[in-house]
This record gives sequence, C-alpha cells and structure tokens, in this order.
Amino acid sequence: MKPFGYLLIAILCTFGAHNVNAQTQNNPWTASFGTNIINNPVRDITGEEGRFKTWNWNAGGFRLSVGRLITNRFYFEGVASINSISENYKNLEEEYPYASIDGMFKYHLTRGLYTLDPYVTIGGGYTWLDTNNLSLNTVGSPTVNGGVGLNIWLTSSFGFTLQTQYKHAFEEYGLKHFQHSAGISYRFGLKDTDNDGINDDKDKCPKLFGRIETAGCPDQDGDGVIDSEDLCPNDFGPPHLSGCPDRDGDGTPDKYDLCPDEQGAIDDDGCPRRDSDNDGIDDRFDKCPEVPGLRENGGCPDLEQEAREQAATKLQQQQSRDNDIKQAVTSELNKLAKLISFDNAKVTLTTNATVALDEVVKIMAIQKFMRFHIAGHTDNTGNKETNLSVSNQRAQSVRDYLLFKGIEDSRITSQGYGQENPVADNTTAEGRLQNRRVEIFVIN
Repeated sequence: MKPFGYLLIAILCTFGAHNVNAQTQNNPWTASFGTNIINNPVRDITGEEGRFKTWNWNAGGFRLSVGRLITNRFYFEGVASINSISENYKNLEEEYPYASIDGMFKYHLTRGLYTLDPYVTIGGGYTWLDTNNLSLNTVGSPTVNGGVGLNIWLTSSFGFTLQTQYKHAFEEYGLKHFQHSAGISYRFGLKDTDNDGINDDKDKCPKLFGRIETAGCPDQDGDGVIDSEDLCPNDFGPPHLSGCPDRDGDGTPDKYDLCPDEQGAIDDDGCPRRDSDNDGIDDRFDKCPEVPGLRENGGCPDLEQEAREQAATKLQQQQSRDNDIKQAVTSELNKLAKLISFDNAKVTLTTNATVALDEVVKIMAIQKFMRFHIAGHTDNTGNKETNLSVSNQRAQSVRDYLLFKGIEDSRITSQGYGQENPVADNTTAEGRLQNRRVEIFVIN
C-alpha cells in the first residue's frame, strides 16, 4: 500500500497547491484533515456478494480536503482520502488499498457564521480499489456522491467536521459504499474582524457583524438598507423610503403617515383630502369636521353669531305670525265695526251695536297682548264742532261698553274725528250713512 499511498499523497498535494494558487485572496478558504471509515462496500460482480466487511477503518488512512466560498452559502471542495477494505471471507487477513479523489459542491444552511454549521453536499469523483485478482493491479470507477455534514466551530477559524456521504459507482466492478469522516477544520483568508464572513478590505462596516447583501453592514430587518441609514431599522421597507414600510403605497412612510391605511398626498402627511361639511376646510385641520364653520374658528361655527341668527329668524317668524294674526283680527273687527250703529244725532248704542260689540269683546279677550284704538266719524250734516263732539262721544260710548265688559282700560283708547275722514260721498243718503261710523284698529 505504501507506494500507492505515496503516489496519491503527491497527487493530492499537487491538486491542493494548484487550487490554493489559483484562488482569489478575497474569498475565505477551508481546509480539513481527519480520518474516514468505509461502510457497507458492495460490488455488482457475481460471487462478490458480501465479500467485504461492513465496517472498514485503517489507522494509517486519512481524509484531506480544501474548499473555498464561491458565493453566499456555496462552497466548492476538493477531497482526497485513503483507507483499506478487508475481506469478509476466504482470506480474512487480506486488506485492499482504497483511494478516492472527489470534487464536491457544498451548501451551508447557516453561511458558516454560527457554532453549528450544517451543510449538504453533491458532486462526483473517482475511487480506486486494489484487489490483486484482475488483469490490472488497481481497478477504478467514477462515482456520483451526495451527503450531509456538520461543522462545529470552536473559534471563528478552528473547529471539527463530521460528514457522511454515499458514493455510487458507475462501473459494475466499482465500489458502491458509504464514507463517514471526522476531522479538524481550519478557515483562512484575509482578516475578518467582525467574523461576518466578509473580509475587512471588502467590508464597509468591518467592526460590525453584517450581511453579505449589504457589503458587511448590519441590516436587522433584511430590507437591503443598512441600519445606519435605515429610518426604520426594525421594520422591512423599500430603499427609496429609507427602509420604512408604506402600507397604503402612497409614498409617505407609515412612520410619518397620519393615515397609514389610506392613500393620500405626500404633502398632506399621507392623508386624503376630505371636507365632510363642505366648509372649505380639510377635515385634517377642521376642529368640527361634521359641522360647517369659519376658518378663523378652526372650522367650527360662531356660536354667538349662530345664536343671533337663530334669534333673528325666530323674531321674523314671530313677527310674521303676529302680522298674520293682526290681519285676521283687523279683518274681523272691520266686519263687526260696520254693525255698530247709533240713532240719528244720538250717542247711545243700539241693540245691534251691543250685539256686535259682544263679539268684539270675545276677540279682545283672546288677544290679551293687543291694544286697540276706537275712532268715531260723522257725515258733514251740521257744523264741524258739533260733528267732532258727537264723533268723540260715540267713540267713548264704544270704549265704555268694552270696559264694562271687562277689557282693561290700558288696552283701549278712543277719539272722535268728526267729518274729516269720509269714506263715501256725503251728497247721498247712502254715502252719509257710511260716513257715520265707528272703526276699531289694532295699534301694536
């Protein structure tokens, strides 16, 4: 086995040296050295069933690997291993040299930044087995390999590696088997002060543990905006909003958006423009958004002015009602006044006059707040002084009757106007009859 082993070591060293020299200095390297065990070796040749022992380990065997980071969590690794396989029957003392060279792609689940660094592998290689019973001393076969492994890092650069692989041979005389390995691992490359997997010369934040995506600077929320420039370092947000979220997509970050769930204008604090009461003041600035108001009152109505307007409206309504009542009362009094009559040249009331005045009393009793004036008139028969005196006495007679019926003195005034205000032609008997009259007015 010694000449064969020396040859394999020389090949491995040449392969490793070539790879070391060919690598860029900016990517970290990993080297591992340890032992390996061949488990459950099988060949598809008739009569070879169960030929080899299930577990095979040689104290002089080893496994050596050199790998480098390709990108993010992917590594490529070159591996060389030496061991031996023992017979399970026939010659139990016989051991056959075993050697393999493999190229493997490794995907690390944690980017190798933690104490426990699990990974999966896939790749291929070539396996040799010296059986001493074929035309060729050494028989080899290509293999396809897959497995899992675990690095246990004691420091940022030193640790242990455990790995299990299954190697499937393509040739029928090739060896199908599991290879289990354990060893020590060392990571090397340029200086990485913060141990974030990014060398200091490429790390924009060499003293702060960061992410590859942000060139080595910390980014807690993983939004691509480093924490020192992220206005919302704990909340995922787009770079054009300095790392702050914007739930409603209106361009105003939630941090500054007074309406984070409603789209609005950027210059309006992210809120939509609304004027619920149509008073010309946006709801955002309106202290009374549901009630129209004045800008100088913050969108609220002027209560004093409103009270004055309401009082004026009520007054107008009351005056309108009073005018309607006054007109109705006046109309009724005019009808009744026409029924008030006196005997010719007399100032005493006739029976018809008292009947009419009794209806007048009813009206005055209902309208307690009205004041009245009684005017007496005559035709132009006789002289003016006499007619003035007669008209005054007739008006007083009507007033006296109303007072007698219970109407308050303060509510009634009376006066005679003689022949000065005719309503008809005094040259006819009918006209003179109309001019001899009493009128009742509402004076408030």
